[in-house]
Amino acid sequence: MLQKNLRFIGNLLIVSVLSVIIVNISSLPVYIYLITANWFTLLVSFSLYAVIIVFLYNIYKTTAELRQFDFRPWRTRLNKRALLFMMIGAVIIVALAFGYAKLTAVWYITESGNERSLDLLLRKNPVAMTLDAVIFGPIAEELSFRGFFFSYVLSDQYLDREYQAATIVINGLLFGYLHSGNSLVPLAYYTLFGMVLGTIYLLSKHDIRVNSVTHMLANLGILWLVPS
Repeated sequence: MLQKNLRFIGNLLIVSVLSVIIVNISSLPVYIYLITANWFTLLVSFSLYAVIIVFLYNIYKTTAELRQFDFRPWRTRLNKRALLFMMIGAVIIVALAFGYAKLTAVWYITESGNERSLDLLLRKNPVAMTLDAVIFGPIAEELSFRGFFFSYVLSDQYLDREYQAATIVINGLLFGYLHSGNSLVPLAYYTLFGMVLGTIYLLSKHDIRVNSVTHMLANLGILWLVPS
């Protein structure tokens, strides 16, 4: 049992480091926005996003098959249960965002560096950043943070609820840290954000499409409904 737990912890550490590297690679299109924004750089950025998403999908698919983790191809039909999870997950995340917005306003909490950068980019390039936040970003993040992360850690030996719960928490904390840094309240918000998505991923029986759409709907709801 001890050896199994140590192997599980080792898997978590390895996949956390790999996920940080992958997420930084998948953020390259956003860095192009930071340099300059015109139609040429937008075309280059979105083309690069498409390549990155295909790359991440293949990493996720290969890892899931090697680790004997349940894998759902893109073309499989979604059922009503999956659609319900999408709506519930998006509503919960938007509600969290409302609470976070109210808390930061009442307590005068400063935005994290990630939020300030995104707000600046959104004001300068609203169309490009909306596409990034609602389509490309969620797909890339779910393939890496949920698809690759969970399939690497939760092989057939680690399907007990204790291992699943630990994976959801660690995954949420990593997601939260990469989105907020050391700011405590933003860290708590983004960690809960990630934990909701991790839970949805397991409840939907590892259907990355459910997570991707949930993340898209949540980000769209936050952009439209949550005061900045």
